[in-house]
Amino acid sequence: MIDTHCHLLDGSFDEDRKKVIERAISCGVAKIIEISCEPVLWQRSLFLCENYKNIFCAIGVHPNDADKFADFSDFLSNEKVVAIGECGLDYYRNRVDQKTQIAVFEKQLEIAQKFKKPVIIHCRSGLPAGRQAEKDVHKILDGHKNIKGVIHCFSSSVEFAEKFLQLGFYIGIDGPVTYPNANGLREVIKMLPIEKILLETDSPYLPPQDFRGKRNEPSYIKFIAEK
Repeated sequence: MIDTHCHLLDGSFDEDRKKVIERAISCGVAKIIEISCEPVLWQRSLFLCENYKNIFCAIGVHPNDADKFADFSDFLSNEKVVAIGECGLDYYRNRVDQKTQIAVFEKQLEIAQKFKKPVIIHCRSGLPAGRQAEKDVHKILDGHKNIKGVIHCFSSSVEFAEKFLQLGFYIGIDGPVTYPNANGLREVIKMLPIEKILLETDSPYLPPQDFRGKRNEPSYIKFIAEK
């Protein structure tokens, strides 16, 4: 198994990070992708990866930090950096205005294109009456057809899943698929080609049902796979 999306540098892991990694390995997690989407974490992420042969990373700027964008091109020559992200649009929190989010998302896609790296896409819409992030993300990605990657923590409709699949993207599935009220998401997954699904924990966030209210970790990827 591979946990394709986690945040091991989160402060909640400071006291037992090594044990968390060892526990994941002992549970059959062959590789872990550490998502480093804040400029202050980029160097630490590489240091973590260099100390574990089975940990790789993605580097980018999260839409909630779009106003702190810095160029990360110098990091991309490192063989441990396997993707760019997570980047995209977050219309739920709206910590940064949408115009800035879109501009920074476009910048990162241009970097991905230049360095031929896949992208990890954060795509979260606002309230039901709000603007759809999925619609804007799809429109932007449709203008960069040679870029591939994954739609992280997918929670949208079959319609949007099919649209992203047509662009060559994978669909990331996380802990919420195990929640009792996630019937809609499970129905979407049934429609997906299994080879286009990537499993993610998004640790320490979004723990599977049996661990709700607790810290998530990469070893729990098996509960997502079983569901």
